[in-house]
Amino acid sequence: MTNAAEDNLGTYTFTARGIENPDKVVTFTLDDEQLRLNFTGVLEKLGKIGTAEEKGSEARLQMKTQLTPATIKLMQNLSGPVHLSDVSANLNGGDGEHLNLTVWQRLGGLRLVPVKVSMGRVDNVEAAEAFVDELEERKREIEPASRFGGPLDYWFGWLGVGMLAGLLIRWWRRS
Repeated sequence: MTNAAEDNLGTYTFTARGIENPDKVVTFTLDDEQLRLNFTGVLEKLGKIGTAEEKGSEARLQMKTQLTPATIKLMQNLSGPVHLSDVSANLNGGDGEHLNLTVWQRLGGLRLVPVKVSMGRVDNVEAAEAFVDELEERKREIEPASRFGGPLDYWFGWLGVGMLAGLLIRWWRRS
């Protein structure tokens, strides 16, 4: 039997800032077996777009009013806790300064769609490397989020199984 305190991995926070665009800031928080994303400043920028004094065409206004709630909802879903087994991160580019994350959104316990977060070149490569190393270390220590493995952890895998079953039933009826 393991002690609950031993299972607690603790909190690890890393804030990435883009070199080309210093306003592009994302805070990544590893909290035990979960990742939380905080898109610093994004919601404020969306609020400024929606309340701008400039009056554009009606189509532009409609697009802004429809885009803002959808984007906020996406940010809330993405920033919510995501199990670490659904996250992959890497540093690539010519000198390893480009931080990229892929976060899988789940529906009904299965992976549905990957969301890619690309920071571009980050200002603190050593801290980004430490974050990626910590993420990978935690992923090795935890149980996967899904009870299925391989292609059956994805909706498209079950869709393929269903199509194959349908083809086999159709072939069996013709025989």
